[in-house]
Amino acid sequence: MDPKVNGQLQREWGWPIASYLFLGGVGGGAYTIAAINGLIGESLRLSTTVGLWIGFPALLIGTLFLLADLGSPFHAVLAGRKPGSSWIARGTWIITIFMILSFLHLVLDQYTNAGQSAGGSALISAIAVAGIVFAISTMAYTGILLAASRGIPFWRSGVVPVLFVISAVVTGHFAIMLGMALFNEGPVTLAPLRTMALEAAALVILEVLAIVFFLQAAYQQPDSKESAERILRKRMFVFGYFVLGLAVPLVLMLIAYRSMTQPGEGMVALAIGALLGLAGGLILRQAVLVCGTLPTLNMAGFKFRRIARPREPKPSIGLLPPQ
Repeated sequence: MDPKVNGQLQREWGWPIASYLFLGGVGGGAYTIAAINGLIGESLRLSTTVGLWIGFPALLIGTLFLLADLGSPFHAVLAGRKPGSSWIARGTWIITIFMILSFLHLVLDQYTNAGQSAGGSALISAIAVAGIVFAISTMAYTGILLAASRGIPFWRSGVVPVLFVISAVVTGHFAIMLGMALFNEGPVTLAPLRTMALEAAALVILEVLAIVFFLQAAYQQPDSKESAERILRKRMFVFGYFVLGLAVPLVLMLIAYRSMTQPGEGMVALAIGALLGLAGGLILRQAVLVCGTLPTLNMAGFKFRRIARPREPKPSIGLLPPQ
């Protein structure tokens, strides 16, 4: 509450926070896939290497976006206080531990010979298992943080963390595929990429089901119905996310799977589909953040609309009924 203004003022989270949520998801998803592939065996070595190089840097850059939005690094130090009662504090510890584990995994795997000894291999495997746990926790936290915001009905749903985890795995998968296409090793890369293209198509279908279920559930609730309508009216969401971020990548992944029978074939379709899929993941988070704010509240039979801070706050502006 602002003592100078009568009412509750609300500041929208914009692209910096959306970028943080996106990069955190990409980093967590890419690391999870890389760590699992590393535990499976050497046949998936390139995807492991690319995923490790994406995981830690993506999360680090995402954290810089968060610090930029906070305005002061000192605020980040305070964010870790009271993890027993604050999801922001829990998330701070989860992300910090994940960053440490992903960095250690990257260094041990890429810059040492630890994997060539039994003890070193066991250490890397242990770090990988712990890293997978905290990577999944990081992916889920980006949605849990929103779901824990009781004042925003559109976010207050158990489907949000599930949607963000699925989207994080999809974008992490696309990021690894894009990296493998850029560092193509010829015939050795062909079979893994072809398999990953089919996996990506299945993951995109799963994300479509998740977003449809989320929007349907939000539309059925009186307090979040308006936000569901708002997000479906956004051209960037409908065209940028649904069409370019989901439908087109799905088609391109299937085209790449069918055409990648010889080295070099299908790589363009795969790369374009991966880039569009990554862009779609960012648009999803920005749209959910923006459209969740400023809903109409139904209280005691009356409807009230929360308003954003005006350019010149006036004492008469506050909780006003919709016109």
